[in-house]
Amino acid sequence: MADIITSSGPTTLAEFESLCSGKEQAARKVLIHTIRDYMPFFDQAEIVAANDGTRDKGQLITGYPEGELRAYNEGWGSTGATGKAVAYESCMVRTRSEIDVEEYKKHGDKAAEWRANRDQAFMRGLARQMVRKAFYGNRNADLRDTLGLANIVTKSNEAFSDRIIDAGGTTAGKCTDLWLVRWSAADTYLFYPQHGSKAGLEIRDMGEQYVTDKNGKRFLALVTEFAWDMGVALYDPESVVRVANIDVSKLSKSSKTAGSADLVDLLTQAAEMMPDDGAGKAAFYMNDKLRSVLRRQLQNRDNNNLTWDTVAGRKCVMFGDIPIHKLGTDVLVNADPIA
Repeated sequence: MADIITSSGPTTLAEFESLCSGKEQAARKVLIHTIRDYMPFFDQAEIVAANDGTRDKGQLITGYPEGELRAYNEGWGSTGATGKAVAYESCMVRTRSEIDVEEYKKHGDKAAEWRANRDQAFMRGLARQMVRKAFYGNRNADLRDTLGLANIVTKSNEAFSDRIIDAGGTTAGKCTDLWLVRWSAADTYLFYPQHGSKAGLEIRDMGEQYVTDKNGKRFLALVTEFAWDMGVALYDPESVVRVANIDVSKLSKSSKTAGSADLVDLLTQAAEMMPDDGAGKAAFYMNDKLRSVLRRQLQNRDNNNLTWDTVAGRKCVMFGDIPIHKLGTDVLVNADPIA
């Protein structure tokens, strides 16, 4: 999909889509637009090639160089950011579409369009799966997996423990997160394997092949292969804030209701934890349940901090100058509170 995405070129799917022109890239533009339209997570997330084959290596920042005092005729030492070496692994996700050739033929002149519509379901499914991996991938449980943000930004990870705001929820199976991420191709990004892979979803038309049905018998089908290789790299703790333990069972349109999280206050706390240097592409991510309650809570306040603006070519709800991207509850899930 994104063989022109490089460190010196576009680094988001939104930027790449804007460069697709002409008949030869029309299909790519449709593909990218389908993914972005269904999963706005990719509007601002930076995507770069890994720097070590299938994984990305770097230094997790634990301290910034602050220099030292000097006098005339007095030297000074060299300093740099302090940290520890870390490596993040990518994962490979594959699936295929198998359409009976005879079923394809019965659609006549519209057969190609019908097949393309069938393929869109796979595009959307893969996009949803990869965003879920970006948040909840757990390589500690499955070595084929990547490590998602929720398994990097934890209370037990000393580098990120102070980047978590605890919303106080305690109900088992009913707590979710909202996230603030400042994407940057320098230190907070998605990556794809360095060799033999591309950024984002790759689709290959494999033509007609014999495939096996549920009874072990074969039939002739049109086969489409779908592949997505991706990892998450996070080297600067100050580029992320996790608001954890939001109890969805107690949310109310009035933030004054006992037990309900005050989402406006939580967003404000998260925004204030970000360095005010304008670097990167910052965005909030929350599921549709949270954003619905957020908008209703704001309607019950004298001051409304939400506006609409154009971000990456589409209208988006903004909190101050930070866009809020809505994801499904099947992506940012409800789970047990984190300890």
